[in-house]
Amino acid sequence: MYKHLIFDLDDTLLDFKAGEKLGLDMVLTGHGISDLASALERYHVINHELWRQVEQGADRTKLLDGRFAKLFAEFGQAVDGHTLEMEYRHYLDTNYAKVPEADTILRALVDQNYTILAGTNGVKATQEARLSHSGLGIYFDAVYTSEEIGHSKPAAEFFQHIFDHERGMQSSKTVMIGDGLTADIQGAQNFGLDRIWVNLRNEANQTEFIPTHEVHQLRDLQAILA
Repeated sequence: MYKHLIFDLDDTLLDFKAGEKLGLDMVLTGHGISDLASALERYHVINHELWRQVEQGADRTKLLDGRFAKLFAEFGQAVDGHTLEMEYRHYLDTNYAKVPEADTILRALVDQNYTILAGTNGVKATQEARLSHSGLGIYFDAVYTSEEIGHSKPAAEFFQHIFDHERGMQSSKTVMIGDGLTADIQGAQNFGLDRIWVNLRNEANQTEFIPTHEVHQLRDLQAILA
C-alpha cells in the first residue's frame, strides 16, 4: 500500500526525554538552581509555549536562545541564554538512547523495500549526530529537518519540501509516523497524508486531529505496514 514512510524522530524512534532530563539537570544545578523540581516544572511550561510558537512559524533560533534566560529570570538570575542553550544542546547531542524495538522495526521495513525518511522539527546537527551514534542512521534514505527546510511541522511547506525532493513520491502511497498530534498528525492530515500516531504513553487524544492508525509500541507498525 505505502512506498514512502516519513518518521518523526524524537520520542518516536529516539528517546528524547532521556537526554532532556540529563541535560536539564546538569544545566540547572550547574548554574545555581537549588529548587530543581520547580525549575523543571517552569521549564516545561516555557518550552511547550516555545514549540507552539515554532509550529506557528516563529523564529526558532531566537526562541531557543531565550528560553533559559527567561527561566532563570523567574528565579532571580541573569544568564546568557545562548551560552546555556549551547551547553544544554551538548547533552542532547550526546543522547543516543533509542525507543525500544526501534532497530528491529526499521530493519524489517528496510527488508520490505520501503523508502524510509526522517522528518523532524529538531536541529540538524543534533539529529544527525544522534542518528549516527545510535546506529539508526543506516536505515534512512534521507533526513529532513525543519532547520534546513525553513518551516516546521505542521506547516504544509515542510511536507511539500520533502515531496519536491523525493522522486516519484505520491500522497496516496506515503504515511507520516510520529508521536506529535499537533505536529505530525495535524501536519499530515492537513497535507492529505495517512498518519500513524505512535502513542507510547497511552495518552488520550484531546485534539481534533485524527490518526489513520494508532500504535502503542513500535512492533505494532509491522501489522499495518506488512
